[in-house]
Amino acid sequence: MPDSPRKSSSGPRVPAGRSAPDGPHAAGDQALYAQALADGGARGELLIERHGLDREPTSLRWWLRDPDAGPPHDVRALDLVTSGPVLDIGCATGRHLELLAGRGVEAEGIDILAAATELARRHGCRARVADIWTFRPGRQYRHLLLLGHNIGIPGRLARLVPFLRRLGELLRSDGTVILSGRDWRADSRITATPTASGTGPGSGYPGDTRLRHHYGSATGPWFDWLDVDPDTLAAQAARAGFCVRFARHGTGRYLAELAKVAGRDPGRGV
Repeated sequence: MPDSPRKSSSGPRVPAGRSAPDGPHAAGDQALYAQALADGGARGELLIERHGLDREPTSLRWWLRDPDAGPPHDVRALDLVTSGPVLDIGCATGRHLELLAGRGVEAEGIDILAAATELARRHGCRARVADIWTFRPGRQYRHLLLLGHNIGIPGRLARLVPFLRRLGELLRSDGTVILSGRDWRADSRITATPTASGTGPGSGYPGDTRLRHHYGSATGPWFDWLDVDPDTLAAQAARAGFCVRFARHGTGRYLAELAKVAGRDPGRGV
């Protein structure tokens, strides 16, 4: 999903259409995002709202290849890519794929939204509509990308380890996951006290939140999202068979690279 330039649901929902083992597809949650891509942002900015917080602009214009739009800060994470093949998970309109192709790196992408992958293919990128849980590429990758804070895709902390283990299945033994995340602890308005509200996230982990889009006069439905802090990510990644190194790229934002631990099967617990 598009990150910021700086970059009520009754059941479990997983955003951007990647269903958890116990969750449904959620392309409908992204309908306003798809509409903004399809009409070229004709209704104005696409905004994202976190539950209980203010609306923020997204980097829609950059994804639409507006020459005056600056890239999200986490694009610099592409410098961590050493070789292909690369899979961009939640590739949107293929901007990362274009940049990698310009460096001579083989890359492909998946996204739940047909409007996104259509734009990517129109610009010469290899992209398809697919769900990370059911995607069967027939090969493993040197790098997986989860930029745009797409480490939030699992939607809940409880789903993070299964999600990371799934990523491990798609990686070569020397492969890495390159991601950007948002640390919930950087926002003083979020407390470590779980909400008891029927409309709030209602979880014991403060990074379990909900998002919704605003586009023109329309407001989309809430969907689950995970703003995992680096310490928690490192602990959960270790359970899934990864070691992690971090770099900051702004207040509350970070980049991380997850590498497989030799001799660990990502499908097995510790």
